[in-house]
Amino acid sequence: MRLEFIGKKTMTVLAESDPGFKKTKILMQRTVSLSQMLKEAKEKERERLSSHPINEPTAHYGILFDDYQGLSHLEALEILSNESEAKVQEVLSSLEGEPLEVFKKELIAIKDIFVEKDFEKEEETEENATDGEEFVSILTELLFELHVAATPDKLNKARVRAHDWVREVENPSAGRPAEEEPKVETGDELAALPSPGQEEETKGEETKSQSVEDVYLCSVGSLAEVTARSIEQLHKVAELILHGQDVEKPAKDQALVLVKLTSAMCKEVGCLAKKFSDTLITVGSQRKAEELNPLVNSIILEGSNSTTYIENAFQLLLPVLQISHIQTSRTQRDPEA
Repeated sequence: MRLEFIGKKTMTVLAESDPGFKKTKILMQRTVSLSQMLKEAKEKERERLSSHPINEPTAHYGILFDDYQGLSHLEALEILSNESEAKVQEVLSSLEGEPLEVFKKELIAIKDIFVEKDFEKEEETEENATDGEEFVSILTELLFELHVAATPDKLNKARVRAHDWVREVENPSAGRPAEEEPKVETGDELAALPSPGQEEETKGEETKSQSVEDVYLCSVGSLAEVTARSIEQLHKVAELILHGQDVEKPAKDQALVLVKLTSAMCKEVGCLAKKFSDTLITVGSQRKAEELNPLVNSIILEGSNSTTYIENAFQLLLPVLQISHIQTSRTQRDPEA
């Protein structure tokens, strides 16, 4: 059943106090079928796999995204969003007069934070995306600001693996033990070793025949994993906002923190996509443009798609924050309710 991101009745009620709500409705409708779109893409990739040329590099983003439980967490987040929206709709339908007007204004204020956010401006600075401990420190701090008991462990491990892999590709010798003693070769062993020219030729052939495909396949896989972990993080945040908070934080403040959290995730994915494409260009410098360019473009496209999936998952948090705000407000106004 198609997810109704904002219930029709709720849309009607909020639109009465929000002339710009049409823009909101269009934005939310883009999020509605995200999981279904990814499911269909995954099935198409599975069909294509059976007839794909064996000698052509094959990276199935949709299948890998599902393997990392990205689709499961997205669907679970959609369910939470849908259930929260139904509750918002029920509350608004039961109110009238001043209480209704108060909640309408408050819910619209939360919604405006989600709608007015321009992630594209954030992505323009993706080359300054955080690295190393700074990234996990920022995410941990933002999660703490949300007053939710969550840590970005899985997401950080995924991005660390991706960055470590890029460094290994760019500098293969970096991973070799520095203290390894050089071996003294015997005469027979020396005779069996390739000459310096032959060694360089062999390395060149290995890079040309293997590394381009490896970089492409691992790049798409890493993007799928980091994106899946980002959506998993947002799903867990949604659950904790609804059920796991000991200390309440105003929903508007939480929305602002979620904007920063999502921006950091999108910038990191954008940074990775750029690193992967640059690495692929470097490794494939001897390849013909018609061979290399489609792979580079594919990585760039998947990087762009990844940020879009994260942004859309962020939008699914809107009803979650709205119902959390309603429940908190009612408890504060009537502690015995």
